[in-house]
Amino acid sequence: MELIEPRYRQIAGHLRGQITKDLRPGSLLPSERDLASQFSVNQRTVRQALDVLGREGMIVRYHRRGSVVVDRNATGEFAIVIDPSLLRPNASPFFPLAATAIGEALGARNPQWGAKVHIGRACQSIGEHVESLDLLDPDVLKRLRGVFTFHPLDRLAAPLKAARIPVVNMWSVVGSETPKFAAEGNTVVFDYLSFYDQALAHLKAAGCRTVGALAFFHGAHFDREMAALTKCADAHRLRIRPEWLRTRGDWGEEREDREHMGYAAFCRLGKATPRVDGLLVTDDVACRGVLRASLRLGVEFPKQLRLVTHANRGAPFAYHKEVTRVEFDPAAQARAAVELMLRLLRNPDATEPVIYVPVTLIKGETT
Repeated sequence: MELIEPRYRQIAGHLRGQITKDLRPGSLLPSERDLASQFSVNQRTVRQALDVLGREGMIVRYHRRGSVVVDRNATGEFAIVIDPSLLRPNASPFFPLAATAIGEALGARNPQWGAKVHIGRACQSIGEHVESLDLLDPDVLKRLRGVFTFHPLDRLAAPLKAARIPVVNMWSVVGSETPKFAAEGNTVVFDYLSFYDQALAHLKAAGCRTVGALAFFHGAHFDREMAALTKCADAHRLRIRPEWLRTRGDWGEEREDREHMGYAAFCRLGKATPRVDGLLVTDDVACRGVLRASLRLGVEFPKQLRLVTHANRGAPFAYHKEVTRVEFDPAAQARAAVELMLRLLRNPDATEPVIYVPVTLIKGETT
C-alpha cells in the first residue's frame, strides 16, 4: 500500500523547490492567507509547512513581516564524516590533517562557516559505510550546508540529496576503484596508481629487479590493489616476489597498531629468502616500524635494500634519516574539496567529475 505524504509536507516540498531554484535570499514568501488560497488548504496547514522550512533553516519567520528566504550559504556548518578509529594516536596522520585543513580552507573563504567532525560507527575498512550518529537530526540539518566524507554514506545519501545538501567524497586512495568513483562524481582523491607508478619507476631507475610490498588494505580491496600494483610492476619490468608480500590481515588483532605491524613484518621479511632489491611500503606509520626493525636486523638502506614509502605532507617524520617517499598533501586535497563544495552550493543538482590531486616523489636516503 502506497503511503500518501501529508499535505503540509507536499506544500513544504513545493516551496522548497521554489526557494532553491527561483527565489533569492531576502525574498519574501506570500502571506499565509495567499498560500492557503493558492494550495486550497487552511492556514493551519500552511503554517505547518512553513514550520518545516523554518526548522530546515531555509526561511526565517517574522511577526507581521512574514517569511523571508535565508541565504543558506552565508552562514552554517559543514560536516566531516569519519570513522572514530581513524582519529586515534596510532592511526594514519592523514585524517586529522585533512579534517583540520578542511576547516581552515572553509574559514579562509568565509569566517562565518564552521566545520564539525561527525563521528560514525567503527568500521573495518575506510571503504565501508559509516553512519553518522546525528547527521539527520533536525537541529543539525537546519545548520548543515554541506558534507565532506571519507566513507560511503549509503542510506544517508538520499535524505541529504532531498534536503539539497551537497556531499563531497574525499578518499586517500583510488587505485583500481577509479571507475566506481568516476561514475559517482563529486569526489576529490589522490590516485594510488600514480603512487605505484612513481615509486616503482624510482626503484627501477635505482637498479632494482625484484621488489616486495607491505600493503595495508583489506580483503577484496587488497586483491584489487595488488592486481593494480602487479600490473604497474610489469610495466616497469619489475618482479614482485610473493614471499615479500604482506597484507594488513596477516597480523590479526595487532592490525590497529600499524607501526608494530611494520616492525613485525620486516623482522620476518628481513630474514626471508630469496631477497629483494626494493621494498614499497604503502603506509607511513608502518614504515616507522620497518625502519626500527632494520636497525635491529642491521639492514642498511639503500646499500642492501632500496625503500620507497607513502608519506603525508605536514606529518612529522619519525625516521632516523630521510627516506624516499611519495608525498600526499592533505591541505591541497582540502582546498580542492572546498572549491568543489562552493560550486555545488551554487548548483546542488550538479555532478562534477572526479578531481585528482597530484602526488610528489621526494628522494631521500636512510642508512
